[in-house]
Amino acid sequence: MPDSNANTAQDSLHQKPERQDILMIEGMRCGSCAIAVEALLKKQPGISDAAVNFAADVALICWDNEKPQLASLQKAVARLGYRLHGSVDAERSKFQAESVRKHLQRRLAVAAVFGMWNMMPALLIYLSPLGAVEPEVLWPLALASGLFAVPVVLYSGSHFYRVGWRTLLAGAPGLDSLIFLAVFAACIISTWQLATGSHHVYFDAAVMLITFQLIARLLDTSVRRRASEIIRRYLQDVPQQVVLKHPDGSVETRPANSVETGERIILQAGEQLALDGKVIQGHGQADLSMLTGEHLPQSLEPGAELLAGCQLVEGKLELLVTAGIGQRRIDRLSRSISALLSRKTTLQRLTDRIARILLPVILIAAALGVGLALFQGVPAPEAAARGLAVMIISCPCALSLAIPLVITMGHAHMVNQGIVLRDPAALEAAAKVAAIVFDKTGTLTTGEPSVNRIIPANHWTQSTLLQLAQNTLNESQHPVAKGLMAEVGSALAMTPGGTRESVAGAGTRWVYGGNIALAGRASWLREQGVDVPPTEDTGMSVYIAHNGFYAGKIGFQETLRPEAAPTIRQLIHQGYTVYLLSGDTRKACLELAERLGIPGKHVLSGYSPEQKHNFLDNLERQTNAVFVGDGLNDGLALAGARLGIAVGSAAPATGEAAAVYLTESIAKVPTTLRLAQRARKLMHQNLFWAVGYNALVIPLAVMGWIQPVIAAIAMSLSSLCVLLNSLRMQKRGPRGAQSIPSAPRGPTL
Repeated sequence: MPDSNANTAQDSLHQKPERQDILMIEGMRCGSCAIAVEALLKKQPGISDAAVNFAADVALICWDNEKPQLASLQKAVARLGYRLHGSVDAERSKFQAESVRKHLQRRLAVAAVFGMWNMMPALLIYLSPLGAVEPEVLWPLALASGLFAVPVVLYSGSHFYRVGWRTLLAGAPGLDSLIFLAVFAACIISTWQLATGSHHVYFDAAVMLITFQLIARLLDTSVRRRASEIIRRYLQDVPQQVVLKHPDGSVETRPANSVETGERIILQAGEQLALDGKVIQGHGQADLSMLTGEHLPQSLEPGAELLAGCQLVEGKLELLVTAGIGQRRIDRLSRSISALLSRKTTLQRLTDRIARILLPVILIAAALGVGLALFQGVPAPEAAARGLAVMIISCPCALSLAIPLVITMGHAHMVNQGIVLRDPAALEAAAKVAAIVFDKTGTLTTGEPSVNRIIPANHWTQSTLLQLAQNTLNESQHPVAKGLMAEVGSALAMTPGGTRESVAGAGTRWVYGGNIALAGRASWLREQGVDVPPTEDTGMSVYIAHNGFYAGKIGFQETLRPEAAPTIRQLIHQGYTVYLLSGDTRKACLELAERLGIPGKHVLSGYSPEQKHNFLDNLERQTNAVFVGDGLNDGLALAGARLGIAVGSAAPATGEAAAVYLTESIAKVPTTLRLAQRARKLMHQNLFWAVGYNALVIPLAVMGWIQPVIAAIAMSLSSLCVLLNSLRMQKRGPRGAQSIPSAPRGPTL
């Protein structure tokens, strides 16, 4: 068992006492918006650190002494044109993400339509040296190019200017600031050229710059929608109403958000709990697998705690509410996951750093180009054109597309193979993976036990014992009873009639035609006067009696998914270190691990969601790890892991928290690793090309060897090279999941 004082997921984000909070930012439309807000928050009094993520619409702020006033932070952020909220609203975030997507689509449509008309006269001007047009029509063509560029420059590109100006004010200029300056310079110089009667204009360069950037932003929004769903998905898995018991004994159904701590609620068998509570009356058995992963229902009695999201299998309980909406365990898990998702990935941080470095470098290079041209005696318009060429040719379009294009191509290819990519971090995290950590219940097993032995007594046969057990437990919701029904199926005819009485945590009594059948724990049968042979009651066996005489027992085991054993064997053979991490008991985990060939030292049992996350956090300090899970209790670990994979049976919230969702089964884990490794390689190649391209062309433009027109073409070609390289993501690899690279050995904890 892990240390009960294990750090929470929030503590793991920063190695200091928990003095942090998650705020929601409304109004952000791109990553540059997040950069501006983050830079502003870091400058506020009392803030020791801040991280803002556009994809999640959240800001994670930290402080050392006294918590900063929300009102002062809201006022500061409002100066940049954004709104700050004290709590994360999943519905508001969803609406905002959809609004941004439509906003970009409209602007891209305008840019595409008018951009094509803008390029037609521009193309004729480029071909004029070949005699394509007469000299006297060059100026009208240049004017037409400028007129068609007006809607694109004023409408489609307006967001870039607004954000570019805000980031300059915040002291964190980025890509938008460069776009703003380049488009502004292109339009000013082109207008100047038209006014002096020259046809050498660069409106087409400005239009291409805006269009390419809108495409990149639209690709980024697909990632954003995932993060905005996290909390909403989690809370959808919990009922919205409860049965409230008044002091006078009357009951009524009330919305869960209207119930306060200290009030009493009633929970019936088959119902799911909406609020955290403590049992004050009644007995029962509850399915805790949603939050803990335990495969067997747990017995509850007065004094026991039950968390929102858990389901009562048998019995009836009266509970005292201990945590209302917003303070429940599942609410805390949702907030923790949202904070983890707000962290930037390695390549995202690298791209941000490169963009911040490039901006001053490009501006200095443009100024040098203008100065050098003037020093060489070049006329002022041509000198300005040289500076514009530097800004256009070095504008990092390829840099901004390097990652989103691979993500898009990779997503399309992976979906065809039953692999849904939800987070680009997955494509970075796959490199040098050495350890794979599997959840147990629902991931490697079906969650429904199966019959593994039938031991009849006296004159009973296996067939008659199965039929008696089926008839007795026919109405039970216990997982063992469901496993029995699946085993028996329709092979045996069911005896109609009779009455059944379920005793929570003990068994079921069936009375029919003057006969009495019992099915349940051995200890309960003994209490009913049945002479049961000495045996170990593990909870995975059903003992059966008929008319006071012992009839036999049926043993169960957890049902392995058909693909579990071969997939685990394959991964171990490839050199991966495989761990089994579960909230279930030590005995259950060890038994399953033995069937799968996982060493006992790699089996970790009894772990809570927070402890699962902390284990992965510690493991990843030593090696790159993958976590594969399916339950809501896995959500925190899936979000916090460098690479989290949810399998086909995963709860909706778990699928949203994971970086990768496998629609079929864990058999696709090896294929996922192979494709993710290919994608990460392509990302690095794209980044290398984008940076290398700038390093090559900036000196050439400064020397005046590249004109703005050629600069615009070269800038487009650099983006085209990134696109063509990204298309390699669609290439078919070796057939089957067997073809994955061997992994280095992982550490043993």
